[in-house]
Amino acid sequence: MNSTMAPWKHLEVWNLFAFKVFQGTPDAPAELVAAARLLTEFPVYLAVSLALYYVLTKRDAACGVAIVLAEVIARLIEVMTNLYAFHPRPFAAGFGPALVHHAANNSLPSSHATFVWTFAAIFAFRGHAALAAIMFGMGVLVAWARIFVGIHWPLDMVASAVVAAFSGGVGSILLRAGTKVLGKRK
Repeated sequence: MNSTMAPWKHLEVWNLFAFKVFQGTPDAPAELVAAARLLTEFPVYLAVSLALYYVLTKRDAACGVAIVLAEVIARLIEVMTNLYAFHPRPFAAGFGPALVHHAANNSLPSSHATFVWTFAAIFAFRGHAALAAIMFGMGVLVAWARIFVGIHWPLDMVASAVVAAFSGGVGSILLRAGTKVLGKRK
């Protein structure tokens, strides 16, 4: 192995170790498996509902626009990653069975965690710390659950957090720039 690959090898060692720590097994208590299965998706819908409730009740169209911009950016990054950086899911790489049905496609980053954490990033950049913390916590639940059921690696979640923070930042910057341009036209 050449020296440029050494850091990546260490990341994969950590990734496998962390996966083994969080991975659920078919022998896990049925209640824990059921909770994890629920948490792989439910917080996503809760995050959307909470964000919509906030945007509509506060009549904060700018926040809604920032969310849409950031989520589109996050999705574009995910699509590009899928094209150029394939990483098999744990069950597809032979590291145990998945406790939920999932396609054996690219694991990196987690669409679900990225989606929720992008909401958190937008609320953080807009100064809504409480909502950002709630969204972040929901993203942590999604991340844990998706690792536990064997469909994601811990590094997928690290990548999701980075993509979400970047997308939230760029979405906020684009919103500010657009607002200044539109403000000058009036």
